[in-house]
Amino acid sequence: MRTDGGVQRWPSVADFAVPAITAAFQLGLTYLIALEEALDERQWMVFNAAVAFSCVALIWRRVAPVAVLAAVLLVDGVGQLAIGTDDTLIDGVTDVIALYSLAVHRGPRTALIGAFVACTVVSLASIPHWSGGTDLWSDVLANVIVYVAITALGQIRRQRKARRLELTARLAEAEQERRAAAESERERLARDLHDVAGHHLSAVVVHSGAAARLDDPELTTGALTVAAETGRDVLKSLSRLVDVVGPGAGDGELKSLLPPLCHGLSRLGIPVSLTVEGRPRKLPPEVTTAAYRIVQESLTNAMRYASGAPVQVEARYTSAALEVTVTNDRPCDDGVVPALGTNRGIAGMRERATGLGGTLDAGPSPAGGWTVAAVLPTAPARPRLGLDWPEVLDATAIAFSVGTPTIMAFALQEESILRGWSLVDMMLVTVALFGRAIPLWWRRRNPYGTLIALVVADSIWAAVAAQMSEPLLGVLAMGFVAELIAVYSVACYARKGRPTWPAVLIAPIPWGVAIGSALALDPDPNEPGAAFFALAFGLIAGSTFSVLAFLPFWAWGKAVAARSRSWEINALETMAARTGEAVLAERHRIAMGLRGTVFDHTSRLVRAAEAGLAGTATDAKAALDVVTEQARAALVDMRELLDAMEEQT
Repeated sequence: MRTDGGVQRWPSVADFAVPAITAAFQLGLTYLIALEEALDERQWMVFNAAVAFSCVALIWRRVAPVAVLAAVLLVDGVGQLAIGTDDTLIDGVTDVIALYSLAVHRGPRTALIGAFVACTVVSLASIPHWSGGTDLWSDVLANVIVYVAITALGQIRRQRKARRLELTARLAEAEQERRAAAESERERLARDLHDVAGHHLSAVVVHSGAAARLDDPELTTGALTVAAETGRDVLKSLSRLVDVVGPGAGDGELKSLLPPLCHGLSRLGIPVSLTVEGRPRKLPPEVTTAAYRIVQESLTNAMRYASGAPVQVEARYTSAALEVTVTNDRPCDDGVVPALGTNRGIAGMRERATGLGGTLDAGPSPAGGWTVAAVLPTAPARPRLGLDWPEVLDATAIAFSVGTPTIMAFALQEESILRGWSLVDMMLVTVALFGRAIPLWWRRRNPYGTLIALVVADSIWAAVAAQMSEPLLGVLAMGFVAELIAVYSVACYARKGRPTWPAVLIAPIPWGVAIGSALALDPDPNEPGAAFFALAFGLIAGSTFSVLAFLPFWAWGKAVAARSRSWEINALETMAARTGEAVLAERHRIAMGLRGTVFDHTSRLVRAAEAGLAGTATDAKAALDVVTEQARAALVDMRELLDAMEEQT
């Protein structure tokens, strides 16, 4: 059985492992909670049954996520009401896992509906435990933040899976294209090898054999002369035949790929000029691949349908695009540009361009030739209006960083950190919390800037709170998650090659400032400089111990970056690296076969003919036999090579 959008089979080890671990976690933590608030036998039975049913349902979370979420919410809600207390871990675990699976395996609409239903059910189930005041609304706000974040994470995961499937399909397409290019090149080489070498060598065999039978000195001299000239022509033709015009083993940039391509066709007798305008720069791999393929296909068409006509290749770098133009002049023979077959080549080129968000136009030029013009965007597309799931997750991170300390500071009736503060004070603190959290919106685009902004804001907060109101330090501590998110973002989204480990040392600074400031305000009056030493000690000690809290989040971000980036980048680089490799490999293979066989026999043929022409009549007659023998041997080796090529087709 397969999942909705993937290829993984069900069931897998994870389908059973996750429910088992979840059940152990719920049972173990609830047992610890029950040490203080004991549950009676009936409550334990209800709790165990609810956990067992919900965790078993999670086994089908990938193949039936909607049904699993509905079942889990129903069981958890009924179980919560039946137990009659919120001192258990019956909700907030299995429903979160089920919602995440729903978001991963279903579309945005279904995921949002699931999040709304889950938030509603869990909030309604907590009403019987409401003790009055703002506790209920605090729970509702916390539920909204959590379920929106889970939905966003699931949808992001879904998008990444879709991206990988797309890249996998593109790699498969590139592999098919590589094989097709190899087969096409093999057929071309076989055809040209037969036409070039087979015809000429056969003529040498016939001519030399006839001259040897007639035993006429003039015919012998003529046959040797023709054999020498023909042999030299065959060697030149074979050299051109396997001349490498594909991309070399350079750096994979367009500036190093196009010159060999154009130069190779020039050596085959087609005048090709290359012009590069603008400042060449490293392009995305997919743009390099598309540009090379478009030029390659255009040159192939020009060689096929306008043989001998000059071709102009232009590559123009602009700030946001690469413009490629290939123009061939009017054919020399009849002045008419024939239609390009079934236009499959043009359709393929246009598909490459439009796939990158670009354009491609192909048609007759005013001078009677043919022009192919492509515009390939090189800069990222403008961000569209509205929010995508990453932005939703960023907004949720901001809401969580503001909502958690706000709830702890004001909303809770008995545990409020700032109990008794006025409404104006509450508003000022909330605005300050929002101001310090807003940099998280840019955590993906500028992670280091986000972290530094948070560190500066929290350091100022810590220094002021230590002098004016120590309870504000508790509020700041509740917003500690913002720095954790920032450190994770630096590790995950920092530019390639930029070190991320300094984030672990920068993030703890506010906590060193908080501890140092608190110690400095209560120095020993009998010791001079005690305040300074207290501040220094608190700064060093607080920062050092806080590093331990940030290290796991930094490692998490590095792991996510390594997993998500490397595969996609390597896939794109692999596609670019395969550009022209099939043609190159075929030519190398045929070249090796020719050098060891046909080339050697033809070279001996030429040397024998030249030696016979320079010697006596007896030498000429002996040379004629050698020429015939070497021509026949070359034909035999050529036939064996052609047979081997046909077997691989």
